[in-house]
Amino acid sequence: MRRPLMVAGLAIALALIGACSKGPSVSPAEQEWADFRAAYGELETSQDKAELIEAYLREHPDSPHAGDLAPAVAYYRGEELGEPTAAYTVLGETLAASTDPEARFQIAMAMFPLAVEVGEEMDLGAAAAELAAARPLSFVEMIDVADLAVKHGQWQVGAEYAEASLAKATPEAFLGDYPDDDYTMEEATAKAERRRSMALADLGWARWNLGSHDQAIAAFEEAMQLRTVDYVGASDTNLDLFAGKMALAAGDPQRAMALLAPSAVMGGDHDAAAAYREAYIADRGSDEGLEEHLWSERQSLARPVDDFTLADYHGVAHDFDGLSDGKVTLLAFWFPT
Repeated sequence: MRRPLMVAGLAIALALIGACSKGPSVSPAEQEWADFRAAYGELETSQDKAELIEAYLREHPDSPHAGDLAPAVAYYRGEELGEPTAAYTVLGETLAASTDPEARFQIAMAMFPLAVEVGEEMDLGAAAAELAAARPLSFVEMIDVADLAVKHGQWQVGAEYAEASLAKATPEAFLGDYPDDDYTMEEATAKAERRRSMALADLGWARWNLGSHDQAIAAFEEAMQLRTVDYVGASDTNLDLFAGKMALAAGDPQRAMALLAPSAVMGGDHDAAAAYREAYIADRGSDEGLEEHLWSERQSLARPVDDFTLADYHGVAHDFDGLSDGKVTLLAFWFPT
């Protein structure tokens, strides 16, 4: 399941930790960025990280790095420290001072969920259109806009960008996005189908909420034909969540639970779990017995692990069946350094 951009902000922030060389030809701006990265690498708490990033943005709001740092502000200040208003204010000041379309788009994308949370009006479509005026948007950018818009109820924007992203959900478009990678046509087709499933899920839910129910159903039906799932049967897109919500809105809570169960019960998706609870209450009249029901669902959806073979540190092969002997077994994977 695609996570919000807050998580991406954490990944970006963590990537800043690496050391930076300081050659003799480094410009003052590059030196300040190198100093920032070095200082960041010494910090441990979310508070310290947020303060350092915010100080850098206040001093260099028009830096080419401002867009990369924006999700980290949203994550550390808005999510980890629970101060969305402060995070929104910092990013708003940075956006107002930024002139680069790429950075402005990244800042706006990080700001938008914060704007919703603090009750501020923000036009996500305008932010995307500004970058689109400078250059064509990539599939990832378009689907990110669609995801955010649909999640936060900007249905028209969600439908527009989900539909636009379908043009890039072809094998040819995928290969064009990754010209230096050696994908086969079969691999590119699978990637394109996943792209199409993602876009159709957003499009279907946006159309449903815009009142175009027949078009929404058609979008979901096509997406279901392209649906791929993980080992426990949960979709790796928003399809299960939105299809389940549509079934619930259409007055069929039992079908909603069936659609939501893999992601809600087995996949650990919080949004799907909340929708599943809503469907359960709609079907049963209250949440009484929900925990017992979830346990029963978990048992019915669980599947035995297929046998596999792995080598230990000494190169000796071990079959899983031989280790587990049919019992419940915990596997731990780690990467010693």
